[in-house]
Amino acid sequence: MRESLYWTWLGVRLGTASPYLNALLENFPSAKDIYDADRGAILSVEGVPESVLLRLLDKETDRAERILDDCRKLGIGVMSYADPRYPRLLKQIDKPPAVLYFTGKPIDFDRKLGVAVVGTRMMSDYGRDVAYRYSYDLASAGAVIISGMTLGIDGMAAAGSLDAQMPTAVVLGSGLDVVYPKTHAKLYKSILRDGFAVSEYPPGAEPDARNFPQRNRLISGLARCVLVVEAPENSGALITARNALTQGRPLFAVPGAINMPNSVGANELIRQGAHMTTSPADILELFEPAHFPELDASGIGAMNYNAAKAESYYSVGTRTNKLSWSKVRKSKPEPDDSPDTIRGDVQAAAVEEKFVPMSDLEKKIYGCIPESGKVSVDLIVNSSGESVPDVLTHLLALTCKGVIKQLPGNFYTRV
Repeated sequence: MRESLYWTWLGVRLGTASPYLNALLENFPSAKDIYDADRGAILSVEGVPESVLLRLLDKETDRAERILDDCRKLGIGVMSYADPRYPRLLKQIDKPPAVLYFTGKPIDFDRKLGVAVVGTRMMSDYGRDVAYRYSYDLASAGAVIISGMTLGIDGMAAAGSLDAQMPTAVVLGSGLDVVYPKTHAKLYKSILRDGFAVSEYPPGAEPDARNFPQRNRLISGLARCVLVVEAPENSGALITARNALTQGRPLFAVPGAINMPNSVGANELIRQGAHMTTSPADILELFEPAHFPELDASGIGAMNYNAAKAESYYSVGTRTNKLSWSKVRKSKPEPDDSPDTIRGDVQAAAVEEKFVPMSDLEKKIYGCIPESGKVSVDLIVNSSGESVPDVLTHLLALTCKGVIKQLPGNFYTRV
C-alpha cells in the first residue's frame, strides 16, 4: 500500500484531535509501522488505552480507500504528518492531525507571519470595521490572515485579506466540499482563487457543534499570533485564545466599549495581560524583521476602508438561527464510520473541554488558589514565590483555559 493510505487509515482509527498520535510516533517511525504493529507492540506504548488499541488492531482500509478516492474525484489534496509540506508549527501542538485535507494554493506557514483573526459571529459595525481594517492592513504588509470562515468576524477577516489582493487561509470544521455557513459560498469561492483551505475532516464530513472547538486549535496552531477583535463573555473565540496561550502563541485583543456585551471577552483578556492593540502596527512590531523580511508596514492606514461594501460584496453573514450548509458537489461521500466520528451538541463539546493540560508553573499557581473561596494576587505571589509578571501571565492563561476566574478587586477563584 502507498504511504498516504497508511496515514489515512491511521487518521480514521485515531479520529480527530487525538492525544495519542505523538506517543505512537515516538515508538513507531511511520504510519506503516503502526499498521504492521501487533498487540504486544502497541501495548508497549505508554498511555494508549484499550479502546484505541482495538481500533489500531483493525487493519481494514476500506474507509481510508474511500476517503482517498473522494479526494481524487474532488481535487482535494492529502497531506500526512510525514509530508514535507506538513507545517512544523502544527507538529508543536498537543494534538496534531495525522492527516490534513487541503485545496487551493498551499501556504508555507513556517516561513510566513500567520495572524489568526477571530471573534464573535454576531459582530457589531465596530467589530466588522476593525476586523476588516486589521486584516486588510496586515495582509498588505505581508502577513497571512488565518480564520475559520464562520459568520461575523472570521468572514470579515477573510474579506479584508481578499480586498488587499493577498491570499488568505481558512480552517474548516467540515469537509472541504461542504460550505458552512451556506451564505459564505461566494466568500469561499473567492478565497480558493488564490488562497488556501484546510481541514482535518475528510470530504463529506458535515459541520457539527463539537467540530469547531477542535478546529480552533488548528487556527491558532498555524498562526504565529492570535488577534481577538470582538468577543462577548462566552464567545467561542476565547477557546482559540486559550489554545494560543497553551501553544505559546502571543495573544492580542482589540479594546471595545465597556458598555457593549460584545466587548466583555476582549476587554477581559486585555485586563488579564493580553497585548492590547489599537493599530495593526502593534502586531508587526512584536516580530523580528530578520525572521520575516518580506513584511512592510509602510502602507498601514493608507487606504479608505469600506467594510460595509466588502460585507455586502462577499455576502458575509453575521448570525444564524440554525445549522445550514451546502454541498460543493452533487453526490455525497459515505458518512465517516470511524469510532471517533464526532456527533453531539454544544453541551457535549463543553464536557470534552473540561480536561485542560497545565504547565508545571500553571499547576503551581493553580495550587495557590483554594478549592472554595477566593484569594488575592498578592497572596498568590507570596505563596508561589514567583514574580508578579509571571504570576499575572499564568493567571491569564488559567483564566482562558476556563479553570479559574477573576473577581472584582483582583481576586481569583476556581471554576
